[in-house]
Amino acid sequence: MVLEWFLRAKTDRKHPFSIFLFTFFVSLVSMFISYFVFKENLGIFSIVITSLVLVTFINSMIFLEEKETEMEIQKGFWERHGDIISAFAAMFVGMTLAMSLAYIILPEEIVQKMFNEQIREINIIQGKFTFSSKFLEIITNNFSVLTLSFLLSFLIGTGAILILSWNASVLAAAIGMIAKSLGGLHGLPIAILTFLPHGVFEITAYFIGAIGGGLISAAMIRKNSKLSFIIKDVFMLFFIAISLLIIGGVIETFIIIV
Repeated sequence: MVLEWFLRAKTDRKHPFSIFLFTFFVSLVSMFISYFVFKENLGIFSIVITSLVLVTFINSMIFLEEKETEMEIQKGFWERHGDIISAFAAMFVGMTLAMSLAYIILPEEIVQKMFNEQIREINIIQGKFTFSSKFLEIITNNFSVLTLSFLLSFLIGTGAILILSWNASVLAAAIGMIAKSLGGLHGLPIAILTFLPHGVFEITAYFIGAIGGGLISAAMIRKNSKLSFIIKDVFMLFFIAISLLIIGGVIETFIIIV
């Protein structure tokens, strides 16, 4: 209960660094709890606990965003939605960095238990890219994640955070693998830079999809008279998200080799 209410959407959503620090701390606490309580499914329960702690903040943030969007029709698109995009980005970075450090620092036995599913997912993705069109596989996979983020945020509200948390854990495992191969913590900056050029576009697209689903859901719940304006903004958000996925896919396929 204490952790759930540590962040206040009305004030803290405009302070991404505070959100980053809080999410980083919560991710570490979640892994610690999972290690002692859920030893058979460390990785999955770490994600679930982290998501549960963030649920209250995310729900409040999305409802506030919907209200402010209606009152700020005259403002530009980024002015209306920049705060919440930055907040989601801060959460994702906090989770990814905490789990990446855990992957690098913790003993190999614990790492294998905690990131077993994530490592399996990485191997599956690499296998697909080896035997088929890499660009099409990347776009298809990323678009499915975007769609899930949108639908879960629209239908369940808090479901999108599970998708984002899962992707943060997979990315953390991939970063951890590369960092370890480069000597551990010293290799962390290079490992992060390996995924940064395309990852920043793809991950931002997922945030935007989740925000779009949450906005239209909040507007429908409130039965707001300005629903049509919210829907237009959501279509714009989804268009931007798809464009970002395409840019990220092009960079990942034709410019860098992961």
